[in-house]
Amino acid sequence: MLSGSIFLIPNGTFLAELVLFLIVFGVLAKFVLPPIDAARRERAERVRSSLAAGDEGRLEAARLASERRQVLDAARAEARAIVEEAGREAAALVEGGRAAGRAEHDRILAEARAPLAAESRRVVAELSARMGALVLSAAANVVGQPLDATRHAALIDETVARARLDGGPGHAASNGAGGPAGGDDPAGTTGPVGEEGA
Repeated sequence: MLSGSIFLIPNGTFLAELVLFLIVFGVLAKFVLPPIDAARRERAERVRSSLAAGDEGRLEAARLASERRQVLDAARAEARAIVEEAGREAAALVEGGRAAGRAEHDRILAEARAPLAAESRRVVAELSARMGALVLSAAANVVGQPLDATRHAALIDETVARARLDGGPGHAASNGAGGPAGGDDPAGTTGPVGEEGA
C-alpha cells in the first residue's frame, strides 16, 4: 500500500517507461540522429566553403583592382608621353614652317629687289642723261636767250655733278637753274651769250 502511494519509489510502470525510453533513444541515435548530424556537417562545410570562396573572391577582386590601377597608370603615362611628343613635333613643324616662310620671304624680297634696283639704276641713268638738257633749258629760261650745249658743256657737267651730290633731280634742277646760270652770270654766261647775240 505504501509503495503504491509514494511516487518516488520505482514500480513496474517506471521500469517499463525507462526501457521504452532507452529503446526510443537508441532508435533515434542509430537511425535519426546520424542523417541530421551529416546534414549539419554538410551545411557547415558548405558555409565554410562559401566563406573561403568569398575570401578568395575578395583577394581576386583586390588583385584585379590593383592590376586595373597599374594598367590605367601605364595608359596615362603613355598618353602623357604621346601628348608631349606630339607637342614637340608640332613645335618643330611650326618652327620649320617659320624658317621656310622666312626663307621664302627673303627669296621673294630678293627677287623683287633685283628688278627694282635695275629699274632704279635705269631711271637714275635716264635722269642723269636728261639732266644736262634740263639744266640748259632752265638756264636759258633764266637768261632769256637760247644757250649752246657745246659751248657750255663744262657748266652743264658741273651742275649735273652738283645735283648728284645734292641727292635729287628736282633739287639739282633748281640749283642748276638758280646757281650757275644766275649767280655766275658775269663769268660764264653773260659773256658768251652776249657774244652769241652780237
